[in-house]
Amino acid sequence: MLLGVGVVILGACSSSGGSGAASPGVASTSSTSPSRGSTGGPATSTLAPSAVASQREESALPRAIQESAAATVADRLYVVGGYDTQRNSSAATFVFDGSAWSSGPTLPVAVNHPGAATINSDVYVAGGFTPSGATNRAFVLAPGTTGWHEIAPMRRARGALSLVSVGERLYAIGGRDASAEIAVPEVYDPQSNTWTDAAAMPHPRNHLAAFVDGVLVCVAGGRTPATSGAIDCLDTGTGTWQARGVLPVPTSGAAATFARGVTLVAGGEPSGETSITDVVQRFGTNRWTTEPMLVPRHGTAFAVYRGRLWMCGGATAPGFHAVANCTSLAR
Repeated sequence: MLLGVGVVILGACSSSGGSGAASPGVASTSSTSPSRGSTGGPATSTLAPSAVASQREESALPRAIQESAAATVADRLYVVGGYDTQRNSSAATFVFDGSAWSSGPTLPVAVNHPGAATINSDVYVAGGFTPSGATNRAFVLAPGTTGWHEIAPMRRARGALSLVSVGERLYAIGGRDASAEIAVPEVYDPQSNTWTDAAAMPHPRNHLAAFVDGVLVCVAGGRTPATSGAIDCLDTGTGTWQARGVLPVPTSGAAATFARGVTLVAGGEPSGETSITDVVQRFGTNRWTTEPMLVPRHGTAFAVYRGRLWMCGGATAPGFHAVANCTSLAR
């Protein structure tokens, strides 16, 4: 990511949803989960190169993009916003149906470093950066509609946030506005079209990667602006935060997911944008392991699609170097 002042994405970040309803807007490690509050231990072990077999190339995006966001509904993967190859903010929406990419409805505003998530069959996009700075605007793409509809704005402008869904709520976590880290997450209720505050993060940061474990919304890595290795989880039932662990390789702008007791954090870069974090970090069976990343990059749009963690676009060099690659990782 590059922004002259100092964003997921993680991605933007993203959560997947979908229950088989009509899609909107389209004209290997097994283990137990990390113990909550544990660090998971600082030690790492590097797996053999054959571990890359858990990763594969997928159909590339129609054009190179980085610092975008992704979400899934039913059998479709959505990639929205980001930077194009000229480092211009994008309003494009790309939709993958399992065999080919097509163009979806354009966002009402060009934005980079937004968050994306789904509730049932609705795709949401919130926050990000526009040419004038961080935004609090948010939009929804509903089934059977041909365009994005603006919903209530967040209470705070934020870019480089994580956006995920748990149940019937969205959670916007982290991010920054200019040089200010946004500590207070916000929760969106689509029934009342309102955002409310949640408990402040223990380690406010941007460029953090989110994943969901049951009722827990967890965020890994990020920038404070120093590179972070912290993994913190918000218990959406009690409204409290708890430490989950520490990444063996601190990173920002990574992708993340959790399934069957295994946490995965893939790629990213240090906040100084001097190198690419070229490994997939796994936590399972009470230990961390790493494996080489098939296409090392940061700033990808990521979401779980067809049971795999898809990572689309991003940059294969530190800072700005947008690519169209899509890869997927077995969970």
